[in-house]
Amino acid sequence: MDVTRPETDSSTDGRHEAIVAFLDRPLAKYVGFALLLAWHYTLWFIPDFFFDVQLLDDRVTVSWIVSLLASSVFLFLIAALLGRKRHLSDCRAALPAATAVAVAGTLALGFLPFQLVAAPVYFAIALVISAAEAVLWILWGERYACIKASFTINRIGTVFGLTLFLCVLAAYLLPSPLTAPFAALLPLISGIALAVARTDGRDTFPVLLPRSATKSGFKNMLGVSFVTLFACAACYFLSCIIPWEQLPTSDDSFTFGILGGALFILAIAGIYTLSRNRLNIFKIYPALLVALMVGFALFLSSPALYLAAFVVGIGIQALFEVLLIMYFGILTTKGYATPALTFAMAGGFVRLGLAAGNSLALQYESMPLAVSSAITPPTCLALMCLLAIVLVPLVRMEFSIVALTAAPPTRNEVEEICTEVAAEFSLSAREAEILLLIARGHTTNSMAEKLVISPYTVNTHIRHIYDKMQIHKRSELLNYLNMQRSDF
Repeated sequence: MDVTRPETDSSTDGRHEAIVAFLDRPLAKYVGFALLLAWHYTLWFIPDFFFDVQLLDDRVTVSWIVSLLASSVFLFLIAALLGRKRHLSDCRAALPAATAVAVAGTLALGFLPFQLVAAPVYFAIALVISAAEAVLWILWGERYACIKASFTINRIGTVFGLTLFLCVLAAYLLPSPLTAPFAALLPLISGIALAVARTDGRDTFPVLLPRSATKSGFKNMLGVSFVTLFACAACYFLSCIIPWEQLPTSDDSFTFGILGGALFILAIAGIYTLSRNRLNIFKIYPALLVALMVGFALFLSSPALYLAAFVVGIGIQALFEVLLIMYFGILTTKGYATPALTFAMAGGFVRLGLAAGNSLALQYESMPLAVSSAITPPTCLALMCLLAIVLVPLVRMEFSIVALTAAPPTRNEVEEICTEVAAEFSLSAREAEILLLIARGHTTNSMAEKLVISPYTVNTHIRHIYDKMQIHKRSELLNYLNMQRSDF
């Protein structure tokens, strides 16, 4: 017995190491978090999930709105309680407890009969599920911060889109009694994957930047968050105000809508993969707002275009959610804020937007038909105008968004960019040399020492560079050089 035990232990350790290595692959590392996202949509977008009530019943809708609002509150509350120095993953009981609550809450929500149980019981279950979701969401955010995940659209988009599509489709096709157990498996697998992945010992968080250095970045973070909140609210008002009875997909509309959203994410990921990362995904923000305005125009133009408008609303919201996760994930690895705060903002603002849009649509639907029919078109026009107004500051923020999320340039990139700029503006050999040193972060004195010339001479060359390029200060020059990068 003593002889065989080491072999068994060795075999077990080998399998464990293989699983950990698999979960650390560029695509596999995002599957656990993608399952968490798919779980949310499987809960609330599958017609046969609930035991004895339709998906579009008002009680289900209100329960979902309660869940959205509660998850936002829990996300921000956890982030506030943790502050800058503590991490949720330090609490070892958080992961197994949240996973167990998520599984039990999913089964309870799916099998309790709405006809026999009071609505507050369902609201309480939705609250409990939301708390578990918030904990798992932040735990995954902290994991990605420790492994310094890259959050590129070709990986995130592919994994999120494919996972969301397959999970929602499987839940939709399963027999009704199996839908809730299948949905309960998603947070269970996500929790197990996180527990196994964390055994690799990578638990060092990025060093936070000083508060003074993050002020401008945090201002940009808030701007992007509120734009996303408003855009998601507009998306869901558009999707929910459309009479589902007039859609060819009837009460399955939201299921097919989220499947379309998943395919939309996959399509965007494919486009950026084919571009070989020469494009920056965050430049798509203004285009999404324009597309949303087109969705409202389709809705107002003809009932025959209701389905197209519905798909636009659901698809754009899904992409906004993925973009915000990517945006804050990248800023987390750069040390702009704690993982708890950034992922709370990524999840919280989207959910607040969904709750606001759905609540407004629900209010309109509760009005007499003549009243709702009269005020819906002006409301849509007002939202289109507000989207156009929001578009202006968003375009102004575009450079900051790109600059904050860009990877630092490689040495070869810097040399190539400076060579092209020097040729474009007819810089002398010495000016081109100084331009390269500026791009690499050298100060005036360090350049003077390196080139064995006086600081006065260095400043003279810098002024000549500014004059030829029509630039007035170093920050403008560095911004210009960054904007020439091929991955932008």
